Amino acid sequence: MRPTAACCSLALLLLLSARPALAVEPVTEFFNGHDLTGWSDVPGSMKYWSVVDGAIVGQAQENVPHNTFLWSDVPVGDFYLGCEVRLTPDSGNSGIQFRSQRGADGHARGYQADIGAGWWGKLYHEQGRGLLDKNNVGQQAVKPGDWNRYEVLAVGDSIWTALNGQLCTALGDPKGERQGRIALQIHSGPPMKVEFRGLKLIKNPKVELAGMDEAKLRAALRK
Repeated sequence: MRPTAACCSLALLLLLSARPALAVEPVTEFFNGHDLTGWSDVPGSMKYWSVVDGAIVGQAQENVPHNTFLWSDVPVGDFYLGCEVRLTPDSGNSGIQFRSQRGADGHARGYQADIGAGWWGKLYHEQGRGLLDKNNVGQQAVKPGDWNRYEVLAVGDSIWTALNGQLCTALGDPKGERQGRIALQIHSGPPMKVEFRGLKLIKNPKVELAGMDEAKLRAALRK
């Protein structure tokens, strides 16, 4: 006797319900909280970077001749990254590169979630198309000289950033990179210090950020 359609549907439902749900867990090899295992820079530039009290610290005691980057070995495509950032002084400049490519000199090409007075929460394309989003929400949400909650969500060609729970960038960018690596930046210029703590990386995340679900985030997208 051949099974009926109803029986087949029931069997499929039971099979699917028996499969464990996919857990969205942080990538443990991204940052171990103790040292810079899994991170690298060009020879000579590592002098700027260290781990202090569980935070990645980039510090320059003198003028920085050119942008320098600390690169994670973990590749990313669709991801969520959350952390707390403190920049001293706020007139300094830093950023979080993502889906970026590393040049032979260690420089980055690709997306950057920007950090610094007048730049917080904005989306920049390093060594490429320049400023992609001119919103000023981050400047209103930032706490200068204090810890600030920074979040980046990238799914497909859609990118969102949030600062202290406020949505900043919401951009649909079909021209942009879909794969690459994450790097932390110290911008060229006067002495500065930037600290990143509580770093959490999740691959293939849910589309939710700043208290908004997927429908609201996609409705907020600009082209």
